[in-house]
Amino acid sequence: MFTDSKYTTIYYQIVERAKGRNITGYTENHHIIPKSIGGDNATENMVHLTAREHFICHWLLTKMTSGAEYHSMIHALNGMKRVNNMQERYSTKITSRVYEKIKPIAAKIHSEFMTGKVPHNKGVPRTEAQKQAQREKMLGRKLTPDQLARSIAKRTGMKRTVEQKKRISDSTKGIAKGPMSEENKAKISAGAKGIKKSAESSARKKETLKKLASEGKHHSQIVLTCPHCGAQIKKLLYARWHGDNCKLNLLNSQN
Repeated sequence: MFTDSKYTTIYYQIVERAKGRNITGYTENHHIIPKSIGGDNATENMVHLTAREHFICHWLLTKMTSGAEYHSMIHALNGMKRVNNMQERYSTKITSRVYEKIKPIAAKIHSEFMTGKVPHNKGVPRTEAQKQAQREKMLGRKLTPDQLARSIAKRTGMKRTVEQKKRISDSTKGIAKGPMSEENKAKISAGAKGIKKSAESSARKKETLKKLASEGKHHSQIVLTCPHCGAQIKKLLYARWHGDNCKLNLLNSQN
């Protein structure tokens, strides 16, 4: 299990010294033979160590093992940097150097271990209650300028897959479509004020309009027939003078 080396000797010296003393203050429980490589919670396999001793013992364990056991010990040592309310992790310049050294190894081992597996936080469908809780959490939330810039940069140039497009389409089915409310229009107008479009954005808009014109789909080329007076009018002016606003329609509604 453990190699016969100077590191093993030092490791057991720390353990034996800790067993034969009474210590006050903060301590951490340590499995002499780690559970990940065959140890258990038996009293004889447990010892109370200071935070510094605990870190050193886990460091030594990476030098006393090999193969799969070495991988487990690297993962455990990497975990010594995790801090929470129940732990007072040991921190020193030595810790920083060791952490810098083991982090790439730990990442590589984790990547190999997770290959072909579904992460615990992905692929698990959320309940309606969880979805609703997330909606309420995000309601009214505003991104900082820095967050917004990062979000835009991340999405720039991205193309949605067929599957993503289908999910978006499915999510909007059953939602009533129609003209925006005056409140929504006011919000969009207020949000756009003072924002100048880039030269690139203007150029893209011109190209889009040229393409629509060449295909006969530009709004100035589309002609609609009013169902009330029978007039044919370009789409650009249709909503203002015809359709629901047609004089004949208004007269008929008054009679």
